[in-house]
Amino acid sequence: MKYLIIAVATLLTTATIAQSKKFTFKLGSEYELPRKAADLSFFGNDKDGIVNMGLKKEELTILRFDPKTLVQSTEKVIELPEMTKNFNSEGVVDFDGNYYWLHSDWDKKDEIEYLYYDKIDVVSGKITESNKKLFQAERIAGSSAVMTGFYRYKMGGKYDFNFDADRTKLLISYRLAPEEKNDKNSFDKIGFYVYDDKMNKLWNNEFTMPYSEQIMDNIDFSLDSKGNAYMLAKVYDSEKRNEKDKETGTAGYHYEVLKFSKDSKKIIHTTINIGDYFIRAASLIENTEHDMVITCTYSKKANTDGTDGIFLALMDQSGKINKYKNGYYEFPLAELEKFESEKAKRKMEKKKDYEAPNLTVRNIVVGSDGSLFIGLEEYRIEAHTSYSSNGGWRTYYTYHYEDILGAKVNKNGNLEWLRKLPKKQAGTNGRGTMGYKLVNDETGFYFLFLDNKKNMELAEDEAPKNHTDGFGGQLVVAKIDNAGNISKEIVFDTREEEVKLFPAEFKRINGNQFIGRAKMKRGDFQPLLITVN
Repeated sequence: MKYLIIAVATLLTTATIAQSKKFTFKLGSEYELPRKAADLSFFGNDKDGIVNMGLKKEELTILRFDPKTLVQSTEKVIELPEMTKNFNSEGVVDFDGNYYWLHSDWDKKDEIEYLYYDKIDVVSGKITESNKKLFQAERIAGSSAVMTGFYRYKMGGKYDFNFDADRTKLLISYRLAPEEKNDKNSFDKIGFYVYDDKMNKLWNNEFTMPYSEQIMDNIDFSLDSKGNAYMLAKVYDSEKRNEKDKETGTAGYHYEVLKFSKDSKKIIHTTINIGDYFIRAASLIENTEHDMVITCTYSKKANTDGTDGIFLALMDQSGKINKYKNGYYEFPLAELEKFESEKAKRKMEKKKDYEAPNLTVRNIVVGSDGSLFIGLEEYRIEAHTSYSSNGGWRTYYTYHYEDILGAKVNKNGNLEWLRKLPKKQAGTNGRGTMGYKLVNDETGFYFLFLDNKKNMELAEDEAPKNHTDGFGGQLVVAKIDNAGNISKEIVFDTREEEVKLFPAEFKRINGNQFIGRAKMKRGDFQPLLITVN
Protein backbone atom coordinates (compact mmCIF):
# COMPACT_ATOMS: atom_id res chain seq x y z
CA MET A 1 0.00 0.00 0.00
CA LYS A 2 1.57 3.29 -1.09
CA TYR A 3 1.23 6.50 0.91
CA LEU A 4 2.28 10.08 0.43
CA ILE A 5 2.19 13.28 2.43
CA ILE A 6 0.51 16.46 1.23
CA ALA A 7 1.82 19.44 3.16
CA VAL A 8 2.31 23.17 3.37
CA ALA A 9 4.41 26.06 2.09
CA THR A 10 4.40 25.12 -1.56
CA LEU A 11 3.78 26.68 -4.93
CA LEU A 12 1.59 23.74 -5.92
CA THR A 13 -1.72 25.04 -4.63
CA THR A 14 -2.38 28.20 -2.63
CA ALA A 15 -5.64 29.90 -1.68
CA THR A 16 -5.97 33.18 0.24
CA ILE A 17 -9.14 34.06 2.08
CA ALA A 18 -9.65 37.21 4.14
CA GLN A 19 -6.84 38.84 6.11
CA SER A 20 -4.16 36.96 4.13
CA LYS A 21 -4.96 33.50 5.43
CA LYS A 22 -3.32 30.89 3.20
CA PHE A 23 -4.03 27.18 2.89
CA THR A 24 -1.15 25.50 1.05
CA PHE A 25 -0.39 21.93 -0.02
CA LYS A 26 2.64 19.97 -1.18
CA LEU A 27 3.15 16.38 -2.28
CA GLY A 28 5.86 14.58 -0.33
CA SER A 29 7.61 11.21 -0.36
CA GLU A 30 5.69 8.11 -1.36
CA TYR A 31 5.85 5.23 1.06
CA GLU A 32 3.99 2.11 2.05
CA LEU A 33 3.09 0.32 5.24
CA PRO A 34 3.67 -3.43 5.51
CA ARG A 35 1.06 -5.44 3.63
CA LYS A 36 -2.06 -6.10 5.76
CA ALA A 37 -0.78 -3.79 8.51
CA ALA A 38 -3.41 -1.88 10.49
CA ASP A 39 -2.95 1.88 10.23
CA LEU A 40 -2.78 2.82 13.93
CA SER A 41 -2.15 6.54 13.95
CA PHE A 42 -0.72 9.50 12.09
CA PHE A 43 0.57 12.42 14.18
CA GLY A 44 3.51 14.75 14.76
CA ASN A 45 4.75 18.33 14.87
CA ASP A 46 7.62 20.57 13.71
CA LYS A 47 9.93 19.40 16.48
CA ASP A 48 9.43 15.63 16.41
CA GLY A 49 8.52 15.16 12.77
CA ILE A 50 5.58 13.40 11.18
CA VAL A 51 4.97 9.83 12.27
CA ASN A 52 2.87 6.98 10.93
CA MET A 53 2.41 3.88 13.08
CA GLY A 54 1.23 0.54 11.76
CA LEU A 55 0.56 -2.80 13.46
CA LYS A 56 0.86 -6.24 11.87
CA LYS A 57 0.56 -9.34 14.02
CA GLU A 58 3.55 -9.05 16.40
CA GLU A 59 5.27 -6.09 14.76
CA LEU A 60 4.91 -2.36 15.36
CA THR A 61 6.12 -0.22 12.44
CA ILE A 62 7.13 3.41 13.06
CA LEU A 63 7.73 5.58 9.98
CA ARG A 64 9.02 9.13 10.43
CA PHE A 65 9.21 12.04 7.98
CA ASP A 66 11.06 15.33 8.04
CA PRO A 67 8.37 17.98 8.68
CA LYS A 68 10.00 20.50 6.31
CA THR A 69 11.18 18.41 3.36
CA LEU A 70 8.52 15.69 3.83
CA VAL A 71 11.14 13.08 2.99
CA GLN A 72 10.99 9.82 4.92
CA SER A 73 13.83 9.84 7.44
CA THR A 74 13.47 6.58 9.39
CA GLU A 75 11.61 3.29 9.41
CA LYS A 76 11.66 1.15 12.55
CA VAL A 77 10.12 -2.26 13.14
CA ILE A 78 9.64 -3.29 16.78
CA GLU A 79 8.93 -6.89 17.69
CA LEU A 80 6.05 -7.44 20.14
CA PRO A 81 6.46 -11.03 21.34
CA GLU A 82 4.20 -10.44 24.36
CA MET A 83 1.09 -9.98 22.21
CA THR A 84 -1.76 -12.43 22.89
CA LYS A 85 -4.78 -13.31 20.79
CA ASN A 86 -6.89 -10.94 22.93
CA PHE A 87 -4.51 -8.01 22.40
CA ASN A 88 -6.18 -4.86 20.99
CA SER A 89 -4.81 -1.43 20.09
CA GLU A 90 -6.85 1.41 21.66
CA GLY A 91 -5.11 4.38 20.01
CA VAL A 92 -2.27 6.86 20.46
CA VAL A 93 -2.41 9.78 22.92
CA ASP A 94 -0.37 12.92 22.16
CA PHE A 95 0.34 15.04 25.24
CA ASP A 96 2.29 17.93 23.69
CA GLY A 97 5.11 15.76 22.36
CA ASN A 98 4.76 12.87 24.81
CA TYR A 99 3.30 9.96 22.87
CA TYR A 100 1.57 7.01 24.52
CA TRP A 101 0.28 3.99 22.66
CA LEU A 102 -2.65 2.50 24.58
CA HIS A 103 -3.50 -1.17 24.19
CA SER A 104 -5.68 -3.65 26.04
CA ASP A 105 -5.76 -7.35 26.81
CA TRP A 106 -8.27 -9.77 28.28
CA ASP A 107 -7.79 -12.75 30.55
CA LYS A 108 -10.65 -14.96 29.41
CA LYS A 109 -10.35 -17.44 32.27
CA ASP A 110 -10.61 -14.86 35.07
CA GLU A 111 -12.66 -12.38 33.01
CA ILE A 112 -10.27 -9.53 33.75
CA GLU A 113 -9.58 -6.65 31.37
CA TYR A 114 -6.19 -4.90 31.34
CA LEU A 115 -5.24 -1.55 29.86
CA TYR A 116 -1.56 -0.69 29.23
CA TYR A 117 0.51 2.03 27.62
CA ASP A 118 3.83 2.10 25.79
CA LYS A 119 5.67 5.42 25.63
CA ILE A 120 7.02 6.06 22.14
CA ASP A 121 10.17 8.06 21.35
CA VAL A 122 9.24 9.07 17.81
CA VAL A 123 12.66 10.57 17.02
CA SER A 124 14.55 7.32 17.66
CA GLY A 125 11.60 5.15 16.70
CA LYS A 126 11.77 3.19 19.96
CA ILE A 127 9.53 2.22 22.85
CA THR A 128 11.03 3.77 25.99
CA GLU A 129 8.44 2.44 28.47
CA SER A 130 6.80 -0.87 27.67
CA ASN A 131 3.58 -2.48 28.95
CA LYS A 132 2.95 -0.04 31.79
CA LYS A 133 -0.33 -1.13 33.32
CA LEU A 134 -2.86 1.67 33.74
CA PHE A 135 -5.51 -0.45 35.45
CA GLN A 136 -7.47 -3.68 35.39
CA ALA A 137 -11.18 -4.30 35.79
CA GLU A 138 -13.58 -7.20 35.68
CA ARG A 139 -16.04 -7.83 32.85
CA ILE A 140 -15.95 -4.58 30.90
CA ALA A 141 -18.77 -4.38 28.36
CA GLY A 142 -17.88 -3.74 24.72
CA SER A 143 -19.91 -1.82 22.18
CA SER A 144 -18.61 -2.99 18.79
CA ALA A 145 -17.23 -6.07 17.07
CA VAL A 146 -13.64 -5.80 15.80
CA MET A 147 -12.54 -8.15 13.02
CA THR A 148 -9.27 -9.94 13.85
CA GLY A 149 -9.03 -12.45 11.03
CA PHE A 150 -11.04 -14.48 8.54
CA TYR A 151 -14.57 -14.29 9.98
CA ARG A 152 -13.15 -13.89 13.48
CA TYR A 153 -14.24 -11.08 15.75
CA LYS A 154 -13.58 -9.79 19.24
CA MET A 155 -15.43 -7.16 21.21
CA GLY A 156 -14.06 -3.62 20.95
CA GLY A 157 -15.26 -0.18 21.94
CA LYS A 158 -14.74 -0.91 25.62
CA TYR A 159 -13.19 2.42 26.57
CA ASP A 160 -14.09 6.07 26.07
CA PHE A 161 -11.26 8.62 25.98
CA ASN A 162 -11.87 12.31 26.73
CA PHE A 163 -9.52 15.27 27.32
CA ASP A 164 -9.97 18.53 29.18
CA ALA A 165 -10.06 21.77 27.17
CA ASP A 166 -6.32 22.39 27.61
CA ARG A 167 -5.50 18.77 26.75
CA THR A 168 -3.40 18.24 29.89
CA LYS A 169 -5.61 15.55 31.42
CA LEU A 170 -7.15 12.34 30.14
CA LEU A 171 -10.37 10.63 31.25
CA ILE A 172 -10.70 6.93 30.53
CA SER A 173 -14.16 5.54 31.24
CA TYR A 174 -15.75 2.14 30.80
CA ARG A 175 -18.99 0.35 31.50
CA LEU A 176 -19.10 -2.95 33.37
CA ALA A 177 -21.17 -5.79 31.95
CA PRO A 178 -24.59 -5.76 33.66
CA GLU A 179 -25.31 -8.37 36.30
CA GLU A 180 -29.03 -8.35 35.50
CA LYS A 181 -30.27 -9.15 32.00
CA ASN A 182 -33.51 -7.27 32.52
CA ASP A 183 -32.93 -3.53 31.96
CA LYS A 184 -35.65 -2.72 34.50
CA ASN A 185 -33.56 -4.23 37.28
CA SER A 186 -30.11 -3.34 35.93
CA PHE A 187 -28.18 -0.25 37.01
CA ASP A 188 -25.09 0.67 35.01
CA LYS A 189 -21.77 0.64 36.83
CA ILE A 190 -19.23 2.93 35.17
CA GLY A 191 -15.53 3.24 35.93
CA PHE A 192 -13.56 6.50 35.73
CA TYR A 193 -9.78 6.89 35.64
CA VAL A 194 -8.19 10.35 35.30
CA TYR A 195 -4.52 10.84 34.34
CA ASP A 196 -2.20 13.81 33.88
CA ASP A 197 -0.03 14.41 30.81
CA LYS A 198 2.69 12.07 32.17
CA MET A 199 0.13 9.27 32.56
CA ASN A 200 0.22 9.57 36.35
CA LYS A 201 -3.10 8.56 37.86
CA LEU A 202 -4.90 11.45 39.57
CA TRP A 203 -7.89 9.44 40.78
CA ASN A 204 -10.24 6.60 39.96
CA ASN A 205 -13.51 5.13 41.10
CA GLU A 206 -16.47 3.05 39.94
CA PHE A 207 -19.96 4.51 40.29
CA THR A 208 -23.39 2.90 40.18
CA MET A 209 -25.81 5.04 38.18
CA PRO A 210 -28.87 6.48 39.96
CA TYR A 211 -31.39 5.15 37.39
CA SER A 212 -31.98 1.79 35.75
CA GLU A 213 -30.90 1.06 32.20
CA GLN A 214 -34.56 0.97 31.22
CA ILE A 215 -35.02 4.71 31.75
CA MET A 216 -31.45 6.11 31.53
CA ASP A 217 -29.39 6.54 28.34
CA ASN A 218 -25.73 7.53 28.69
CA ILE A 219 -25.04 10.22 26.07
CA ASP A 220 -21.51 11.57 26.43
CA PHE A 221 -18.54 12.10 28.77
CA SER A 222 -16.45 15.17 29.50
CA LEU A 223 -13.59 16.36 31.72
CA ASP A 224 -12.66 19.75 33.20
CA SER A 225 -9.23 21.25 33.98
CA LYS A 226 -9.56 20.34 37.68
CA GLY A 227 -9.90 16.66 36.82
CA ASN A 228 -13.64 16.35 37.48
CA ALA A 229 -15.50 13.98 35.19
CA TYR A 230 -18.96 14.55 33.75
CA MET A 231 -21.61 12.55 31.94
CA LEU A 232 -24.64 13.67 30.01
CA ALA A 233 -27.68 11.41 30.33
CA LYS A 234 -31.21 11.29 28.97
CA VAL A 235 -33.60 10.11 31.67
CA TYR A 236 -37.17 9.03 30.87
CA ASP A 237 -39.99 9.68 33.30
CA SER A 238 -41.21 6.08 33.14
CA GLU A 239 -40.24 2.65 31.85
CA LYS A 240 -42.52 3.21 28.85
CA ARG A 241 -39.90 5.64 27.48
CA ASN A 242 -42.45 8.02 25.98
CA GLU A 243 -41.07 11.14 24.34
CA LYS A 244 -44.21 13.04 25.33
CA ASP A 245 -46.42 12.85 28.40
CA LYS A 246 -49.94 12.13 27.11
CA GLU A 247 -51.66 13.99 29.95
CA THR A 248 -49.59 17.17 30.18
CA GLY A 249 -48.23 17.35 26.62
CA THR A 250 -44.77 18.08 28.00
CA ALA A 251 -41.60 16.06 27.46
CA GLY A 252 -41.64 12.54 28.87
CA TYR A 253 -37.93 12.79 29.61
CA HIS A 254 -35.28 15.21 30.82
CA TYR A 255 -31.52 15.60 30.50
CA GLU A 256 -29.12 15.52 33.43
CA VAL A 257 -25.45 16.32 33.98
CA LEU A 258 -23.74 13.90 36.36
CA LYS A 259 -20.51 15.02 38.04
CA PHE A 260 -17.86 12.64 39.43
CA SER A 261 -14.99 13.89 41.59
CA LYS A 262 -11.87 12.68 43.34
CA ASP A 263 -12.23 11.14 46.84
CA SER A 264 -16.02 11.01 46.61
CA LYS A 265 -18.41 8.15 45.93
CA LYS A 266 -21.28 10.62 45.73
CA ILE A 267 -22.62 11.53 42.29
CA ILE A 268 -23.81 15.09 41.85
CA HIS A 269 -26.57 14.97 39.25
CA THR A 270 -28.50 18.04 38.16
CA THR A 271 -31.43 18.38 35.78
CA ILE A 272 -31.19 20.68 32.76
CA ASN A 273 -34.42 22.65 33.05
CA ILE A 274 -35.64 23.82 29.65
CA GLY A 275 -39.25 24.58 30.51
CA ASP A 276 -41.92 23.17 28.21
CA TYR A 277 -39.54 22.62 25.30
CA PHE A 278 -38.09 19.33 24.07
CA ILE A 279 -34.32 18.83 24.08
CA ARG A 280 -33.10 17.22 20.87
CA ALA A 281 -29.40 16.90 21.73
CA ALA A 282 -26.97 18.25 24.34
CA SER A 283 -23.20 18.67 24.71
CA LEU A 284 -20.68 19.92 27.30
CA ILE A 285 -17.49 21.99 27.14
CA GLU A 286 -15.48 23.92 29.75
CA ASN A 287 -15.19 27.71 29.44
CA THR A 288 -12.37 30.04 30.56
CA GLU A 289 -13.97 30.41 34.01
CA HIS A 290 -13.96 26.60 34.47
CA ASP A 291 -17.74 26.40 34.29
CA MET A 292 -19.21 23.69 32.09
CA VAL A 293 -21.13 25.18 29.17
CA ILE A 294 -24.23 23.16 28.29
CA THR A 295 -25.52 23.53 24.74
CA CYS A 296 -28.88 22.04 23.80
CA THR A 297 -30.80 22.08 20.55
CA TYR A 298 -34.50 22.34 21.38
CA SER A 299 -37.91 22.06 19.77
CA LYS A 300 -41.37 23.27 20.66
CA LYS A 301 -42.82 19.98 19.41
CA ALA A 302 -42.60 16.33 20.40
CA ASN A 303 -41.75 13.52 18.01
CA THR A 304 -40.09 15.73 15.42
CA ASP A 305 -36.62 16.03 13.95
CA GLY A 306 -36.82 19.85 13.93
CA THR A 307 -34.77 22.38 15.88
CA ASP A 308 -36.24 25.73 16.92
CA GLY A 309 -33.01 27.09 18.38
CA ILE A 310 -30.29 26.69 20.99
CA PHE A 311 -30.55 26.68 24.77
CA LEU A 312 -27.41 27.58 26.74
CA ALA A 313 -26.69 27.00 30.43
CA LEU A 314 -23.72 26.94 32.80
CA MET A 315 -22.93 24.35 35.45
CA ASP A 316 -20.69 25.71 38.20
CA GLN A 317 -18.27 23.70 40.37
CA SER A 318 -20.98 23.01 42.97
CA GLY A 319 -23.12 21.34 40.33
CA LYS A 320 -25.72 24.10 40.06
CA ILE A 321 -27.10 24.75 36.56
CA ASN A 322 -28.38 28.17 35.51
CA LYS A 323 -29.37 29.35 32.07
CA TYR A 324 -26.68 31.41 30.35
CA LYS A 325 -27.79 35.03 29.89
CA ASN A 326 -30.97 34.88 27.76
CA GLY A 327 -30.91 31.09 27.79
CA TYR A 328 -32.97 30.57 24.64
CA TYR A 329 -31.69 31.60 21.22
CA GLU A 330 -34.28 31.05 18.52
CA PHE A 331 -33.07 30.76 14.92
CA PRO A 332 -34.32 33.65 12.72
CA LEU A 333 -36.43 32.39 9.80
CA ALA A 334 -34.86 34.90 7.40
CA GLU A 335 -31.50 33.14 7.64
CA LEU A 336 -32.96 29.64 7.43
CA GLU A 337 -34.79 30.58 4.20
CA LYS A 338 -31.55 31.31 2.38
CA PHE A 339 -30.29 28.83 -0.23
CA GLU A 340 -33.62 27.04 -0.42
CA SER A 341 -35.81 26.34 -3.46
CA GLU A 342 -38.92 28.47 -3.98
CA LYS A 343 -41.08 25.45 -3.12
CA ALA A 344 -39.21 24.91 0.15
CA LYS A 345 -39.49 28.60 1.04
CA ARG A 346 -43.25 28.57 0.56
CA LYS A 347 -43.55 25.61 2.93
CA MET A 348 -41.36 27.36 5.48
CA GLU A 349 -43.37 30.58 5.34
CA LYS A 350 -46.66 28.70 5.79
CA LYS A 351 -45.38 27.26 9.06
CA LYS A 352 -45.31 30.04 11.63
CA ASP A 353 -43.33 27.78 13.94
CA TYR A 354 -40.95 26.36 11.29
CA GLU A 355 -37.99 24.40 12.71
CA ALA A 356 -34.74 23.53 10.98
CA PRO A 357 -34.64 19.74 10.38
CA ASN A 358 -32.02 17.18 11.36
CA LEU A 359 -29.51 19.51 13.02
CA THR A 360 -26.56 18.09 14.96
CA VAL A 361 -24.19 20.16 17.10
CA ARG A 362 -20.65 19.62 15.80
CA ASN A 363 -18.65 22.38 17.54
CA ILE A 364 -18.71 24.61 20.60
CA VAL A 365 -15.97 27.24 20.72
CA VAL A 366 -15.45 29.39 23.81
CA GLY A 367 -13.92 32.75 22.84
CA SER A 368 -11.29 34.52 24.92
CA ASP A 369 -13.76 37.40 25.36
CA GLY A 370 -16.44 35.11 26.78
CA SER A 371 -18.40 34.74 23.54
CA LEU A 372 -19.62 31.38 22.28
CA PHE A 373 -19.69 29.95 18.77
CA ILE A 374 -21.82 26.93 17.94
CA GLY A 375 -21.37 25.00 14.70
CA LEU A 376 -24.24 22.77 13.53
CA GLU A 377 -24.73 20.51 10.52
CA GLU A 378 -27.85 19.12 8.89
CA TYR A 379 -27.34 15.36 9.07
CA ARG A 380 -29.69 12.46 8.38
CA ILE A 381 -29.67 8.81 7.31
CA GLU A 382 -32.21 7.44 4.84
CA ALA A 383 -33.03 3.73 4.67
CA HIS A 384 -33.85 2.19 1.29
CA THR A 385 -35.27 -1.28 0.66
CA SER A 386 -34.96 -3.06 -2.66
CA TYR A 387 -35.38 -6.56 -4.06
CA SER A 388 -32.00 -8.23 -4.64
CA SER A 389 -31.13 -10.26 -7.74
CA ASN A 390 -30.61 -13.45 -5.72
CA GLY A 391 -34.02 -13.18 -4.09
CA GLY A 392 -35.18 -11.48 -0.92
CA TRP A 393 -35.14 -7.90 0.20
CA ARG A 394 -32.07 -5.89 1.12
CA THR A 395 -31.71 -2.61 2.96
CA TYR A 396 -29.08 0.01 2.27
CA TYR A 397 -28.59 3.52 3.61
CA THR A 398 -27.85 6.95 2.18
CA TYR A 399 -25.97 9.38 4.42
CA HIS A 400 -26.72 13.08 4.00
CA TYR A 401 -24.39 15.85 5.23
CA GLU A 402 -26.02 19.09 4.25
CA ASP A 403 -26.20 22.76 5.31
CA ILE A 404 -23.92 24.19 8.01
CA LEU A 405 -25.23 26.72 10.53
CA GLY A 406 -22.91 28.91 12.56
CA ALA A 407 -24.27 30.88 15.54
CA LYS A 408 -22.39 33.43 17.64
CA VAL A 409 -23.56 34.48 21.09
CA ASN A 410 -21.56 37.51 22.26
CA LYS A 411 -20.14 38.09 25.74
CA ASN A 412 -23.30 39.99 26.73
CA GLY A 413 -25.40 36.93 25.99
CA ASN A 414 -27.08 38.18 22.83
CA LEU A 415 -27.36 36.23 19.57
CA GLU A 416 -25.05 38.35 17.44
CA TRP A 417 -25.65 36.43 14.23
CA LEU A 418 -26.69 33.16 12.64
CA ARG A 419 -25.18 32.26 9.28
CA LYS A 420 -25.97 29.49 6.85
CA LEU A 421 -23.36 27.83 4.63
CA PRO A 422 -25.12 25.81 1.92
CA LYS A 423 -23.93 22.35 0.91
CA LYS A 424 -25.59 19.12 -0.16
CA GLN A 425 -23.43 16.02 0.27
CA ALA A 426 -24.73 12.46 -0.02
CA GLY A 427 -23.24 8.97 -0.18
CA THR A 428 -23.80 5.34 0.77
CA ASN A 429 -20.51 4.50 2.55
CA GLY A 430 -20.88 6.32 5.86
CA ARG A 431 -19.25 9.74 6.21
CA GLY A 432 -16.50 9.09 3.65
CA THR A 433 -15.39 12.41 2.13
CA MET A 434 -18.39 14.29 3.51
CA GLY A 435 -18.83 16.54 6.55
CA TYR A 436 -16.55 19.44 7.46
CA LYS A 437 -13.64 20.52 9.65
CA LEU A 438 -13.72 23.76 11.66
CA VAL A 439 -10.51 25.79 11.97
CA ASN A 440 -10.84 28.88 14.16
CA ASP A 441 -8.55 31.68 15.33
CA GLU A 442 -8.81 35.32 16.37
CA THR A 443 -10.01 36.38 12.88
CA GLY A 444 -13.00 34.06 12.64
CA PHE A 445 -14.17 30.58 11.74
CA TYR A 446 -13.02 28.56 8.73
CA PHE A 447 -14.99 25.57 7.44
CA LEU A 448 -13.19 23.06 5.21
CA PHE A 449 -15.38 20.73 3.13
CA LEU A 450 -15.73 19.19 -0.31
CA ASP A 451 -18.28 20.81 -2.56
CA ASN A 452 -19.65 21.05 -6.07
CA LYS A 453 -17.88 23.80 -8.01
CA LYS A 454 -21.25 25.19 -9.12
CA ASN A 455 -22.01 26.21 -5.52
CA MET A 456 -19.20 28.76 -5.37
CA GLU A 457 -21.35 31.54 -6.87
CA LEU A 458 -24.66 30.39 -5.42
CA ALA A 459 -27.32 33.10 -5.05
CA GLU A 460 -29.34 33.25 -1.83
CA ASP A 461 -32.49 32.21 -3.72
CA GLU A 462 -30.85 29.05 -5.11
CA ALA A 463 -30.56 25.61 -3.52
CA PRO A 464 -27.08 24.01 -3.53
CA LYS A 465 -26.08 21.45 -6.17
CA ASN A 466 -25.20 17.90 -5.14
CA HIS A 467 -21.76 16.65 -4.17
CA THR A 468 -21.61 12.85 -4.26
CA ASP A 469 -19.20 11.08 -1.94
CA GLY A 470 -16.28 9.50 -3.79
CA PHE A 471 -16.66 11.48 -7.03
CA GLY A 472 -14.06 14.22 -6.82
CA GLY A 473 -15.05 17.71 -5.85
CA GLN A 474 -13.31 20.87 -4.68
CA LEU A 475 -11.92 21.41 -1.20
CA VAL A 476 -13.57 24.67 -0.16
CA VAL A 477 -12.79 27.04 2.69
CA ALA A 478 -15.81 29.06 3.77
CA LYS A 479 -15.03 31.76 6.33
CA ILE A 480 -17.37 33.52 8.75
CA ASP A 481 -15.52 36.42 10.35
CA ASN A 482 -16.29 37.79 13.79
CA ALA A 483 -18.77 40.27 12.32
CA GLY A 484 -20.67 37.52 10.49
CA ASN A 485 -19.35 38.24 6.99
CA ILE A 486 -19.00 35.20 4.71
CA SER A 487 -16.34 34.52 2.06
CA LYS A 488 -15.44 31.39 0.08
CA GLU A 489 -12.46 30.05 -1.84
CA ILE A 490 -11.49 26.79 -3.55
CA VAL A 491 -8.17 25.60 -2.14
CA PHE A 492 -7.71 22.21 -3.79
CA ASP A 493 -9.24 20.45 -6.81
CA THR A 494 -9.29 16.73 -6.10
CA ARG A 495 -10.08 15.94 -9.73
CA GLU A 496 -6.86 17.57 -10.92
CA GLU A 497 -4.70 15.85 -8.28
CA GLU A 498 -6.61 12.53 -8.55
CA VAL A 499 -7.02 12.06 -4.80
CA LYS A 500 -9.89 11.85 -2.36
CA LEU A 501 -9.77 14.09 0.70
CA PHE A 502 -11.52 13.53 4.02
CA PRO A 503 -11.87 17.02 5.56
CA ALA A 504 -13.94 15.99 8.60
CA GLU A 505 -11.12 13.67 9.73
CA PHE A 506 -8.47 16.39 9.85
CA LYS A 507 -6.84 16.72 13.27
CA ARG A 508 -4.93 19.68 14.66
CA ILE A 509 -1.32 18.74 15.41
CA ASN A 510 0.16 22.23 15.84
CA GLY A 511 -1.38 25.64 16.19
CA ASN A 512 -1.79 26.00 12.45
CA GLN A 513 -1.29 22.46 11.12
CA PHE A 514 -3.82 19.73 10.44
CA ILE A 515 -3.48 16.14 9.33
CA GLY A 516 -6.07 13.89 7.80
CA ARG A 517 -6.51 11.17 5.24
CA ALA A 518 -6.42 11.19 1.46
CA LYS A 519 -6.99 8.36 -0.97
CA MET A 520 -5.68 8.06 -4.50
CA LYS A 521 -8.17 7.13 -7.20
CA ARG A 522 -6.35 3.86 -7.85
CA GLY A 523 -7.21 2.87 -4.26
CA ASP A 524 -4.05 3.65 -2.24
CA PHE A 525 -4.41 5.72 0.93
CA GLN A 526 -2.23 8.69 1.77
CA PRO A 527 -1.77 11.01 4.77
CA LEU A 528 -2.60 14.67 4.32
CA LEU A 529 -1.03 17.67 6.05
CA ILE A 530 -2.43 21.20 5.73
CA THR A 531 -0.92 24.37 7.15
CA VAL A 532 -2.84 27.62 7.62
CA ASN A 533 -0.77 30.84 7.48
